[in-house]
Amino acid sequence: MPYTFPVSLAPVSSAFNHSHGGLPWRFLAISTRNVVLVTISPTRNATPNTPQISGARRRWLVPGLEVGLYLGCYLVYWITRGLLFDESAALLNAERVISIERSLGIFVEPAWQSWLVDQGPGLLIFFNWVYIITYWPIILGMGLVLYLHRRTKYYYYRNVLVLNLLLALTFFLLLPVAPPFKSVPGLLDSIQTYGPTFYGSPQMTAFYNTNAAVPSLHFSWTAIFGVLFYRSMTGWRKYLGILYPVLTFSAIVITGNHFILDAAVGGILVALSFGLVEWAQRRGFRLPQELTVRSR
Repeated sequence: MPYTFPVSLAPVSSAFNHSHGGLPWRFLAISTRNVVLVTISPTRNATPNTPQISGARRRWLVPGLEVGLYLGCYLVYWITRGLLFDESAALLNAERVISIERSLGIFVEPAWQSWLVDQGPGLLIFFNWVYIITYWPIILGMGLVLYLHRRTKYYYYRNVLVLNLLLALTFFLLLPVAPPFKSVPGLLDSIQTYGPTFYGSPQMTAFYNTNAAVPSLHFSWTAIFGVLFYRSMTGWRKYLGILYPVLTFSAIVITGNHFILDAAVGGILVALSFGLVEWAQRRGFRLPQELTVRSR
């Protein structure tokens, strides 16, 4: 902090730098009627006793910390699966979801899939691939593009996405819900039935939570990126921001992976995530941006 005190001297106005105890200080003297106000404060670029990280090392450490953040989130997601409740609780909660949808008149998942089955496997296989491609390939690809070319925008949407995940984890932990293909008689797991069967195979299910239907992260995260596309693109391309989550919604329901209610809850959490990030920014809170590292 700066320190100011009067000193009776001859008229003078000067500024000079000095180093004391390894800390650079700035002295500013301004005289008024032979009384000098002397202000002493550390210079802005003072970094006492803080070793600097080389540029080459920083280029690897900063993106490495971002990767570490995502791996940490995944680890929490994986560790918490089935932590409090077993498969029977997930199936019971799925029956409750079905009951709510029936009461609202939106339990149409079996009818949608049945109609597509009657049309032949072509459309179902198409939606199977939509389910796969609209998730990790696009999300990871666009995340990398943002990180490399639009870093500020990347940090904003990364914060929204991580906050959305934390909110969703609360549901997964306290209210596990089995997917429709497990809980609705006659409904197919269309990906395992028509392919590509590598996705959702028994080997793959060891790495994710099979009872995390509510909310649908698949829909939530594509909706977040849909907002990004709509805000960032111009002309007709901005409407890809609407088409993208709509396609994803169709795929998650038709393939038997999610209920309509799963997507609805996911959408509410997306709105809440954006709202909290915007509120924090307006209130002046500094949300995490570049993850920093200091050498020892």
